[in-house]
Amino acid sequence: MMSHKKIHRFYVEDIPLASIGTTITLNNDRIAKQINRVLKIRPGEEIEVFMDGGDTYAGTIAHTTDFTVALTINKIIPRTTPPRSIIAAVSIVKGDAFEMMVQKLTEIGVYTIVPIISGRTIKQSIRINRLQTISDEAVEQCGATQRVTITEPLTLKECFAAFPFQSVVLDPLSTNTSLSVLPNTVVCYVGPEGGWDEKDEEVINSFDTIHLKITDRVLRTETAAILGVYSLLWQ
Repeated sequence: MMSHKKIHRFYVEDIPLASIGTTITLNNDRIAKQINRVLKIRPGEEIEVFMDGGDTYAGTIAHTTDFTVALTINKIIPRTTPPRSIIAAVSIVKGDAFEMMVQKLTEIGVYTIVPIISGRTIKQSIRINRLQTISDEAVEQCGATQRVTITEPLTLKECFAAFPFQSVVLDPLSTNTSLSVLPNTVVCYVGPEGGWDEKDEEVINSFDTIHLKITDRVLRTETAAILGVYSLLWQ
């Protein structure tokens, strides 16, 4: 069986105007360092580059320096987009679980991730820069081109005000197990371990929300977020 060498993908802030057969120069010392020192990719090997929300450019490395990469374009791959934009408003969880969840939600195709400070939130501080790096690397790995926006932590009331779209609250006690029609943008609210407290529920009930049951099982926050977003996005 033939083995295919992995083609590495890189997010870049700016790609010069390019067409098939042209050679462009990427002025990006971060990518140059990854190619030269970390991954040890040599001239003649292929890579892919993309901008936020743009097409993917597949090409062969012509030459590199410590700060630049010259790339001859072989193919332009049109961007693909999920059927709708999902904003995941997820209660902050402890340990590495939130980082894992950010990675998986990015791979699934979420648009924005909002860390929620709820009544039962235990850990209330997160490192946005680290989460953004984890998400960006997941975008590169999974073949997507749309960067995920990760906001500063918000309370429920702040999140409802900041994202006034159709809101779906994952609720294991709901009798509603499916949604027939969804708008182009949906906010998916996922509660903390132990569920929302009374004040959280007061806030939720003061807005126009849909409650949705996705399984009979009691799920951890990160599991519910991954399963719920996937259901809303692709099914």
